Amino acid sequence: MALIDSKRARIGTVLFFLASQGAAQKPADLTAVLTQIEGQVTLSSESRAEFRSVRPAAQHQVIRRGEIVHVPAGARVDLICSTETLVSLEGPRDWVLDVTACGRGLTLPEGSYRNSAPHAGRLLPKHGILLLEFETREWNWNLGPVLLSPRKTAVMNPRPTLVWTRVPDAVEYEIELRGPVEMSIRLAANDLRCGRGSGPWHDLDVCSWEPSVKWPALEPEKPVFLRIGYRQTLAASLLQVHKGYHKIHLLSVNDQSSVQEGLRHIATLPMDKASRLLLTAGAYAQGGLYADAIATYNEALKSREVPEARVTLGDLYLANGLTPLADREYRQVLAGVPDPGAQAAAELGLGSVDYFRKRFGEARAHFEHAREIYTTLGLPAEAEDARAAAACAQGASPCEPVVPE
Repeated sequence: MALIDSKRARIGTVLFFLASQGAAQKPADLTAVLTQIEGQVTLSSESRAEFRSVRPAAQHQVIRRGEIVHVPAGARVDLICSTETLVSLEGPRDWVLDVTACGRGLTLPEGSYRNSAPHAGRLLPKHGILLLEFETREWNWNLGPVLLSPRKTAVMNPRPTLVWTRVPDAVEYEIELRGPVEMSIRLAANDLRCGRGSGPWHDLDVCSWEPSVKWPALEPEKPVFLRIGYRQTLAASLLQVHKGYHKIHLLSVNDQSSVQEGLRHIATLPMDKASRLLLTAGAYAQGGLYADAIATYNEALKSREVPEARVTLGDLYLANGLTPLADREYRQVLAGVPDPGAQAAAELGLGSVDYFRKRFGEARAHFEHAREIYTTLGLPAEAEDARAAAACAQGASPCEPVVPE
């Protein structure tokens, strides 16, 4: 049994590296993703007119070279070509996807297509973004405090705002820092902003603190490790239910400049709010700014429901060890009527959640369901990943970590 548990403990690495691998590469052929549709836009293939099959266009649908976009009077559509250009079409007109047509669009920041086009039911901004090695674990954050943000992420603010779950009977919190500077910062609970959270933390009671001179300003390339504990009385011993440290680091000046340049470019694009926010979230994730990516994906989903983006938000929560929030996002995807790809990805995510909670039977059922859907969709690599995960959950096969080349 110990051997099986040891094998099981590494499934997180396998799942998230393999899931992100396909999205890391540019498509071999010209494609485009429809990011915004207004009106009755339809699609057809470039062939003899009598053999055309006209079908409705859908937001976040990927189309291929030679497909025709039919935009009637009063309708419009925005699309992002895999050549990293934005094309806006207003009716009445027909538009054929080819290199020349894409070349007339607005140039976008590198990675914009990858950050917008769904792959196997999720948006995955960068190769290896979710490559983490997890151990199975279950924890109750009602026993808190749990650091919510920032954790396991890069930051651009040398004194980032900290957010954690509130402990009702805490009179004091203590932040431990390890790294270039080792110190502890004690904060009276009454001096903090505590209450119902907002944004990603909207259904949690949280406390937040904007670091003052007590906090040593972060320096580029010098990571800091932190954790939070609390006291029920000032004279009591420090209580730390969650003993692990969370790594954060300040981006270098060059990396910050690169990210900010991309963000400024995105802000000027003639796009709808949701599409712009999705591009922004992807840019943050590409820069390793996962806390900012989480907040921005959450904001984008308030503007428009995009199941693939919600799956990605769940993935980011899971990669950051915020299992209950990942569970919330995956279940919300399945509560709707998602595209089959997003349904499979959400099932895979729920399998990971149950796996980490040591609910191996439930995990296996989710993995098997994901495998069936991916098989039906003609995605053999994803189906094999789900099958391997199911076998691992059953303890029937080794689960060795996958190391990127």
